[in-house]
Amino acid sequence: MSKTLVPSGILGVAAVIPQEVRKNDFWTNICFSKLKEGKNPFEGINERRVFPIDMLPSEAEAEAGKRALEVAGVSPEEIDLVIVQSMIQDEILPTNACLVQHKLGLKNSGAWSVDTCCSSFVTMVVTASNLIAAGEFKKILIITSAFCSQLADYSDYQCCYLGDGAGAVVMGQVSEGKGYIASFCNSHGQYHKGFTLQMRQPEGYNRKHFMPSMEKPLLTFDPIIREVGKESVNHMKLLLEKTLEKSRLKASDIDLFLSHQPCHWAHGAWRDCVGINPENSYETFVKYGNMASACIPVNLFEAEMKGMLKDGSILFIASSGAGENHIAATLRWGK
Repeated sequence: MSKTLVPSGILGVAAVIPQEVRKNDFWTNICFSKLKEGKNPFEGINERRVFPIDMLPSEAEAEAGKRALEVAGVSPEEIDLVIVQSMIQDEILPTNACLVQHKLGLKNSGAWSVDTCCSSFVTMVVTASNLIAAGEFKKILIITSAFCSQLADYSDYQCCYLGDGAGAVVMGQVSEGKGYIASFCNSHGQYHKGFTLQMRQPEGYNRKHFMPSMEKPLLTFDPIIREVGKESVNHMKLLLEKTLEKSRLKASDIDLFLSHQPCHWAHGAWRDCVGINPENSYETFVKYGNMASACIPVNLFEAEMKGMLKDGSILFIASSGAGENHIAATLRWGK
């Protein structure tokens, strides 16, 4: 049985940005491991935000969701699906989705977890857009959080790029000609071990047998991550070109480009590789660092607050994710 597709778009966006600011001088008395002589580990970053150590990811996620509902003017009862991604969950199992559904009082909602690491927000937007378009759901709440600080090995210079944050959007039916346009995704599983979470001692902790263990889950960078970086622009160029082609758009049509920001050069290099006007992009690495899957919703929230999106603007979002995977999507802004 054929269905008439429903135009689906973003009805409201919100972010939770931690109050604590961690500046570069936090590392004054910390010796970095694996830092090449002459390399500046703080290139392009001055600070990052950190959630309180006693705050649970579900608390930040529920707050982000609450704010997004308020911005969208949508009641909890109207949400029929919430999709949640947590960089770390409150518990190993189950995921936070049902807990967040309960905390927000979404009594008519299902609860899903969707995880493609740092690209999860874009993945959830694509998933929700198509579910709404097909008529399966009417209003979907998307939430993501990154508690990077609780997983960081501070003796590894690559962890000084990490910051915390959470973001959320409400998606639903929009007027004809607005909302989701198209997307494209691919993956490169040969880089799967590049970025992992492992139980280990901090690299800078030279533990003797009589010393207490500091073993805990820590983000770990395999040497293959350098190859990921070298191929990053080529991979993203293909992704962005394919997405523009499916969208029947040109780089000059893009009003706002947002991306994951894993390091200081990534956003600009990805934007420039397809010729998007720098004035039509927004990133916050210098003050927030790498917030994993929260980068795009946090930056989307700030960009909208700055008036960078008008009714009918073309929004282009793109991200890589550990694994290695890539996804991008285009949307026309407005209800």
